[in-house]
Amino acid sequence: MSFDPGSRISVFGALRPYAGQFVSRAVVATYSLDLVALLGLVLALGGDAEAEFESSPLGLVKAFDCVRGKLRVLHQVGRIIAPRAHRSILPLLDTMIEAIPANERRQSWHPKVALVRYDGDPVQWRFWIGSRNLTGSRDLDAGLLVTSSHDKAARLVPDIAELARGLLVEGQFTATELNELRTARWLAPAGTAIRRLLWRRPGGDTSFISAPLLGGAETASAVSPFIDVTGLREVLRAGAPSVTLLTNDVSAGSCAPISGIVFRTGAAAEPETTVSVDQQTDDRTAEFIEPLPAGVHAKMIAVSKGKRSAIMLGSANLTKRGLLGPNAEAVAILDVMDTALASSLHSFVQSGFEFDYSRVDEDLARLEESRRQLDERIALLLECELGLEYEDGGLMLTVGEGADAALATARFEAAPFLEPDAWVWIETGVRKVRLLRGNVVLSERTSLVSFRATSLTDRTIQRCWVLSLPVTGLDHDRRDLALLTRYVGASRFRDWLRSQLDGLDGTAGERWSDRLHNTHEREPSNVPEMFTLETMLSAWARDPRGFERRTAGMMAMLDSFRETFEELPDEEERRAALADLSEVRPFLQAVHDAIHRDV
Repeated sequence: MSFDPGSRISVFGALRPYAGQFVSRAVVATYSLDLVALLGLVLALGGDAEAEFESSPLGLVKAFDCVRGKLRVLHQVGRIIAPRAHRSILPLLDTMIEAIPANERRQSWHPKVALVRYDGDPVQWRFWIGSRNLTGSRDLDAGLLVTSSHDKAARLVPDIAELARGLLVEGQFTATELNELRTARWLAPAGTAIRRLLWRRPGGDTSFISAPLLGGAETASAVSPFIDVTGLREVLRAGAPSVTLLTNDVSAGSCAPISGIVFRTGAAAEPETTVSVDQQTDDRTAEFIEPLPAGVHAKMIAVSKGKRSAIMLGSANLTKRGLLGPNAEAVAILDVMDTALASSLHSFVQSGFEFDYSRVDEDLARLEESRRQLDERIALLLECELGLEYEDGGLMLTVGEGADAALATARFEAAPFLEPDAWVWIETGVRKVRLLRGNVVLSERTSLVSFRATSLTDRTIQRCWVLSLPVTGLDHDRRDLALLTRYVGASRFRDWLRSQLDGLDGTAGERWSDRLHNTHEREPSNVPEMFTLETMLSAWARDPRGFERRTAGMMAMLDSFRETFEELPDEEERRAALADLSEVRPFLQAVHDAIHRDV
């Protein structure tokens, strides 16, 4: 463990299951959310590829099936970043996300944590806490990963269970899971120990620095992209008379000078950067870490005295809302015995430039203020009742009675998630806005919808985001099957069948993002040879649990494949695909019924 900027670790890699492990529960908290990054997390938790975006098409299907109903991502309402690509597959994620309705004019949902349970021998938990959002940001962030372990160095950390029960309420951990967390012993990085985990829900007022982190400290360093005077006065209570702070020029210019704070600056953070899948797969490095970082997004305080140090890291910026409330936040306070680790953090802070007022970009500061004002208008709309209705005539956005006051403060538009350029103005006084005309096929239905807000005084000030809204006329389970079968398609159907039989991936040479190829020249079907009593018994004997798991939802998928194939526009392709399906279905039905007759 090190705070050297060159020592970067993939969070997704740290959470990926080991051989023989399967995710049984995962709850993630983030402020902003990029849906492509969330897809990367799904591929990491449920897939087989060493790098999440290297997964094959059937690897994506397997990953989704492995984590469906097990992964919950809690995010700040209004902070889903509008994706630039891959929208057709992203509706699969709409049942995995839950917006926390904190009004950002007063408070935000801002914690960044992940708590994951893995079935295996033995059961394992992993807990990560830090400053990174679930986005494609390349900024420098800081975090801590601890794992449950039977190692003699592992220690009880009861605060993890309390955080799961109190902060992550929407994760709905069971009594059994909470008891596992209470009794688990946790292994922290060498030379560190968790002293406390501190957190608060939206509206809370828990102080994170109620006493010095280390009395009589000789050296103190801090990092935060956002600061204010009240927050920095709290930092001075950490135990040292002087603190060297690494931030950015705009933030430093808003607070300096402050007695006891030595300002140093680096590049401003860009925490809401979206993922470029092409960049990831071309560079083969996984989890967004290949280019030089755009800025510093970590939030930390470190104090040292001799060989002893204490570090506070997590989601809280060094602001009043972050350190005192009412933002929802989570931080870890660590006792650090590793002097090299503490020194690496102090050195990192010292590597910043000495603050110079002449470097403050006043135009950028004014732009940020204009964006903040637009965010306040967006927050007004997000307090209003919004919903979606799928009906025979298309897709309608419903707008609550109290929305007119918000709609008058900016120009608000909405667009169907799968047609991001089809913007429709939401006028005051209108209670229903038609987003789509005509019947919307099941595989294209989603609770996701795109929004855009534009300032009335400066049309260049604009923000786009995505909401997951309450929706009528959508069966999520049937939609998931329809979307997956459309994604697999007729050309990959035989590969999917083979994967159900023996777990082998016939699409291993492809990437999940590759375009589906429809071919009219099909090889003669070998489906009957694939599914014989002998091959079935052999596959079952090799891996009974895996075979039973793969076949559990097989018949529902076959029903959905039939619906998908019946809608194929090409007659020859449609006839061949339905013939493949008809050949194999009776035998698979018999096998399924025999295996799952007691379920």
